[in-house]
Amino acid sequence: MNVQKRNDVTIYNLSSGPALPEWLGERARRNLAKRDDMIRRRIELIQDFQMPSSANKVVQSGDGRYVIVGGTYPPRIRCFDLHDLTMKFERYLDSQVMDIVMLGEDYGKIGILMDDRTIGFHAHYGKHEAIRIPKFGRSMTYEPTTCELLVAASGDQIYRLNLEEGRFTEPWAMDVGVSAACIAVSPSQPLASVGCDDGIVRFWDNRSPDTLLKPFLKLDVQSATAGYGFADENSLFHKNPNEISSIAHDSSGLYMAAGTAGGLVALYDVRTSKPLHVMEHKHGAPIHTIKFHSGSACILSSDEKLVKIWKYKSSGEIVRTSAAMLEDQNNGSSVGSVVANVEGTGKFANFIMAGDEKDPTGETSGVLLCATDQPKLETYYIPKVGLAPKWCSFLENITEELEERDLKRDSAAGGDVLVREGEETVFENYKFVSRDDLESLGVSDLVGTPMLKAYMHGFFMDISLYNRIRAVANPFEYEDYRKKKLKERLDAKRASRIAPKESRKKKTAVNTEFADRLQDKAGASKTKAAKLAGQILSDNRFGNMFTNPDYEIDEEDEDFKLRNPSGVAAKKGTKRDDMDSDDDDSDADMADTGVFRRVDDELDDDEDSNDSDSDDSDDGFRGGKVRGEAYDQVKAMNKQLRQQKKDRKNKNKKVIMYEADDLGDANDAAVHAGLGQKSASMKVKEKIRRMNMPLDKRFRMEEEEEKLVKVVNKGGAKEITYIPKDSKAKKREEKQEEESDEEPYSRSKRQRRSMKGLR
Repeated sequence: MNVQKRNDVTIYNLSSGPALPEWLGERARRNLAKRDDMIRRRIELIQDFQMPSSANKVVQSGDGRYVIVGGTYPPRIRCFDLHDLTMKFERYLDSQVMDIVMLGEDYGKIGILMDDRTIGFHAHYGKHEAIRIPKFGRSMTYEPTTCELLVAASGDQIYRLNLEEGRFTEPWAMDVGVSAACIAVSPSQPLASVGCDDGIVRFWDNRSPDTLLKPFLKLDVQSATAGYGFADENSLFHKNPNEISSIAHDSSGLYMAAGTAGGLVALYDVRTSKPLHVMEHKHGAPIHTIKFHSGSACILSSDEKLVKIWKYKSSGEIVRTSAAMLEDQNNGSSVGSVVANVEGTGKFANFIMAGDEKDPTGETSGVLLCATDQPKLETYYIPKVGLAPKWCSFLENITEELEERDLKRDSAAGGDVLVREGEETVFENYKFVSRDDLESLGVSDLVGTPMLKAYMHGFFMDISLYNRIRAVANPFEYEDYRKKKLKERLDAKRASRIAPKESRKKKTAVNTEFADRLQDKAGASKTKAAKLAGQILSDNRFGNMFTNPDYEIDEEDEDFKLRNPSGVAAKKGTKRDDMDSDDDDSDADMADTGVFRRVDDELDDDEDSNDSDSDDSDDGFRGGKVRGEAYDQVKAMNKQLRQQKKDRKNKNKKVIMYEADDLGDANDAAVHAGLGQKSASMKVKEKIRRMNMPLDKRFRMEEEEEKLVKVVNKGGAKEITYIPKDSKAKKREEKQEEESDEEPYSRSKRQRRSMKGLR
């Protein structure tokens, strides 16, 4: 349910939400209601209260039980039973409906005026009879006192069909060249009023004999409304803004209202020719329907844009004191004060105030049934205008619950305000697009077609059509949207993790090291210096220091070092030196293997020989203030510290190259570098040890190894003698111990104790 608040008047749109197709079965409807929350929560006051294409006429029977709706396409009428809140029957017609008149208390007698000059009569069982009139009819009404059907046609005559005798009587004549546009009969007096295209309303008394076929009274509405409103010059259907397009009488017979094709409504007292009030709709569209609502003392007048509800008063209420008049003006209850404006999603064609058995005309009802150019007939409930009829009394309970739970009582808000959050607006199924959007999508040729509804500086397009066009114009938009959502989810997960300390630091574009020092100082303790460091980072006055390159600090400059002799970055590389200790050990082990020899870059020697003071040095030195002769000592100390820093840089940042010794086997290069298995590295060390021995020693060791495996009869059958590995290793260890005493150049190796030595 769409709830709107307009001028402190709550309007409930009972027909909001998507309409279901007619061919959809009952089971499919139930399944769809389970899946779609909008369909499940909507209020369908009357089941299938719609037409295939559009509706142009809606009337209610005399007993207040049935509602007859005429529409297209194809032309048809539908009867709805308000007791069962469903459709009772449907009948097809030969031509489009122009007007419908209820001739009886129920749907047993219906008169239908069609646009082919035919008047059809329908009974309970269906079509009963059809007759033709000489001219095309525009409006039709029933006079119960004489049992005549009065038809306003395009000519200068009003045709009268006597339903009791079943024949035409002599028509009422008007001036030559004048044609009738609408006709109405007063419910309390035998007075028929005809609105003509010359802006004059002509009256006939049904009690006068047939010899008096001329109107006894003429009311000039055109002269009375001169200077009001404006006419739509671009309208294709109504070129004459002074034409009387609708007429209505109230139940008392004292008031009459006439609507013009220019969007004006003139309110008259039948005892005077001067209008009491002229209401302007300000749309320039013709007024097609006017209804008096005596229960709220309001008039409901409608053009194709909206239904305007405004106040009128009886003759007794007009004569009041000045204080009462002032109070009425303050409360908005004076003549012509607007109560509310009901705007629909389509163009209004006709409306009624739905009543019940006690109030068939709906003069105390607050339910508004509207026929529009859309398939779904719109239903509104306005509690301030009237109560809900008996057949839909549950609306009062629903609206009371909504007022208690969901409605916002904002007295300061005026105008048209949507008061329920989360509900759809009037254009819920439409997307607003501008001309630039249409050109970017490549559908600018749709301008002027029913697919686009002009509104303000753009158009309204059906949301499903807009999504299909956008999918064709941007085929990869869904993929981009999917990647974006995936990235957002991953970022949200990462944000919940515990970030390392360095990543929590605020990165700056300029003076990054200085900002890091301030952040470290601010987070290290709660001293006064830490507070000052935090204030520098958060103070906007120092913002340019971390964003503008003009404020960048050159810590390598001599002036900066002289002003900061204690060194601002002395602790900058301490943690890194500790972390790089493993690398230093690995480099030492690499050099100790004796397989590789370190090759230093020649540029390092050149830099070492350069004694200039402008080299790349760190300011991480410690000392006192430089004064006079102490400068030479500080300079020497600075040079020594620069050399140490340079060595650390060469060790940590530069790639260290090694020159491989010629060991006779290029396949063992990875083993020499320590990248092979343990057995392979032992093999390399054994080969290095043998290379340090004299040549005769190596020959003797090779001969002894050959004796471990003896092969006999190398020709055919072979005899192999194998010596176990343990005895071989034991003999080798004994010889190594003997040679260690004689050969100091050989490498000693610590022997592991074993169980064999304890025997």
